[in-house]
Amino acid sequence: MSNRREIDVENGLAGKSVYAFGDSIVHGHVYPRSFVDVVAERENMTLAKFARNGATIGVDPQASGGQILAQIEQATDIAPDFVLFDGGTNDAQSIFRDRRYDVPAYAEELEKTLHTMQRKWPAARIVYVAAHKLGSRDWDTQTALREVTLRACRKWDVAVADVFGDTTFDTRDDAQRAKYTFDDLVNGVPGTEGTGTHPNLAGITAFYVPVVSARLARMSAR
Repeated sequence: MSNRREIDVENGLAGKSVYAFGDSIVHGHVYPRSFVDVVAERENMTLAKFARNGATIGVDPQASGGQILAQIEQATDIAPDFVLFDGGTNDAQSIFRDRRYDVPAYAEELEKTLHTMQRKWPAARIVYVAAHKLGSRDWDTQTALREVTLRACRKWDVAVADVFGDTTFDTRDDAQRAKYTFDDLVNGVPGTEGTGTHPNLAGITAFYVPVVSARLARMSAR
């Protein structure tokens, strides 16, 4: 326990607040806990989670979770220490499968989203979490969205916790899909053999938590 406290002090994360926005990867899908819950608990941070399953960055009237921008607009004006968000997972479906909009339209809405965050909470440190490589989404659409998202993050000085680029988590590999993702609960907890989108507890622990915690710690140490 003393080591835990020492790490928290060194990282400067204990007692810090974080708001989390995005889609089912941040929300937890059909489980109430996601990687942000695990990170917040391990680092002794205070979490407020606003993410919704099915949410998109772009404007898709059929998106079950609405726009991530709406989550931000509806959140309290009280500033957190950190803002953490994801996006693009459902946009890839809206763009490739459903033809609701295109990549430039996504980019425009992402600019609005980042601008709104920075205007609303100018002192907060913002982190975009780039989800793992998804076997459940069209690859070319994923990479196109990644390119414009990283470009926008550089422009707006938004940090990136890059699970996509900094880990081997890739559910195009069927063994990883089966081991590390879930669609349904088994005895109340995430199971296995998912479609490749939603990380289960093993996927969260192995890939998401180390990347996100390390990014937050580096930012806090500045």
